[in-house]
Amino acid sequence: GAGLSAGRQTAMDPPMTNPNATPDIRQHLQSTVFAFLGEDALDRVCRLARVEHCKVPTLLSAAGEQSQYLRLVVAGHIEVIARNASGAEFVVGYITPGGWATWLACFMESPPDNDFYSGASSCFIALPIAEVRSVCAQHPQIYPLIIQQIGRRMRLLIEWTGQSVLVGPVQRLAKLLHIMVREQQAPGNQAILHVTQARLASLARCSRQTANELLKTLEKNGLLVCAYSTIEISDVARLAAFADGGAT
Repeated sequence: GAGLSAGRQTAMDPPMTNPNATPDIRQHLQSTVFAFLGEDALDRVCRLARVEHCKVPTLLSAAGEQSQYLRLVVAGHIEVIARNASGAEFVVGYITPGGWATWLACFMESPPDNDFYSGASSCFIALPIAEVRSVCAQHPQIYPLIIQQIGRRMRLLIEWTGQSVLVGPVQRLAKLLHIMVREQQAPGNQAILHVTQARLASLARCSRQTANELLKTLEKNGLLVCAYSTIEISDVARLAAFADGGAT
């Protein structure tokens, strides 16, 4: 909702960077599309990378400006922020560990219409977009893998948009939680989401009080367990069935 900028750093205060800090850059990039380039190319990408640590919410790139870095979320998250005509802010995307912000920025000529903010206590691996384009041009076999990643996020977005107008508020929130689980690609039928109720309310386009009431309903139905800034889901398949209109 409005007022999301409070307490954030601005673009004039860049995130703290330390190329020598943990995490292990190569280890993380080996689990991404760059692993399919071969050892030499992967080494080159690792040399280009830098590690960013954001202790407080920080503006990474502003709407209307070309992004300079492709970022892999290692810890924390990146919020994609939009504004309405009156200037009120709302979250339209939430990129969790293992996600990129964003591949589209590497190939779109027009700058994004959204701000990208780090969450507090977040860590990213940042790659210069100009160099990423060069690497991709030299290794075109990576393009189908990138398209798959972009397509996957688009499919989840379309699914959420369509489903959210077809079901009631409780099922709509269940659907959002299920999409967030799928987005972080957690293995197995159990998952833990690290998300505050305030952030969940922003994503669900409802008040924090409403989000709290809906979570309590889901908890009473045995679909999840809420704790401080975490939501534990013991049966993802059951949550999915409920979100799609099935019984609990």
